[in-house]
Amino acid sequence: MIDDIGFINHNLISINDLSNGMILELFKLANCLQPWYRSRLNILSGKHMATLFFQPSTRTRLSFETAMSRLGGTIISEATPLISSSAAKEESLNDMIKVVSQYANIIVLRHPNADEAKDAVTYSDCPVISGAFGHEEHPTQALLDLYTLWQTFGKIEGLKVCIATPDLIHARTGHSMAYALARLGAKVYLLSKKEYRTPNFVMENIRKINGDVEEVFDLNQKQFNEFIYTNADLVYLPGCSAPKGEDAEKFKQIMDNYFVQYETIEKANKEKNKIIYVTHTLPRRKGEMDLRIDKSSAELYFKAIAYSVAIRMALILAIIGFE
Repeated sequence: MIDDIGFINHNLISINDLSNGMILELFKLANCLQPWYRSRLNILSGKHMATLFFQPSTRTRLSFETAMSRLGGTIISEATPLISSSAAKEESLNDMIKVVSQYANIIVLRHPNADEAKDAVTYSDCPVISGAFGHEEHPTQALLDLYTLWQTFGKIEGLKVCIATPDLIHARTGHSMAYALARLGAKVYLLSKKEYRTPNFVMENIRKINGDVEEVFDLNQKQFNEFIYTNADLVYLPGCSAPKGEDAEKFKQIMDNYFVQYETIEKANKEKNKIIYVTHTLPRRKGEMDLRIDKSSAELYFKAIAYSVAIRMALILAIIGFE
């Protein structure tokens, strides 16, 4: 199955580094690995993963480390490099990656500067996985959310997905998800404030593949819930980086327009006999959705956590291989 994917020794910087066929083969491998996401397969003994996170992370870092551990490998981790590594002494990222790649068989890197991170990857002597670079993409978050959809619906093609957040400029997971959904044949709605619409470079790449994508701007909460009731199989909330300081509260008020009401989910269930699924990349902020959804059949964001380990196990194996 690893040979069928054909990704050994490759970097994963963008979701577009994977072909449609590779993505679907990764799903099949992850499905085979799913029974071991809370146990252990000792097939990467002696292999080391380095995790270098220049921005905070809970799910991405810990799920990658869990995945490597479940496969029998070991982890060397730097979660505060600007404090506890030589980056605090002004070591360049290029030099750090060059050095760490001598210790590790694979590196997972998160960095706030996409250009700097992509340049550093060229210095690595082992494969690198993006754990999110700047505001551009978060390919493995999209991969796990796609895998969750595949597990839920059995397909991606033909699904209607609303990617919704006030700010689609900085929603890097939304970018990766839009690329992949469009490529795999889903109908994608991009809902945001017009002034924070999806960046041109994302839309241009989607247009190149003739993706079925529609932008929808400036809905209020009532309009937003009516829209998802009418159009959505899945509401995808990629989160957004609310500004700090004086603008924070103002921005959170804008976020209220994209509040998913429990009543909308219940109405679809009763009137259409349809589940409108809701997922969030997490962490979420208070007020982003009705928390009653947590205990409903519509909830996918916590279910995705378990799937995240299996798909990252599959990705690690697809890149490292095993003897």
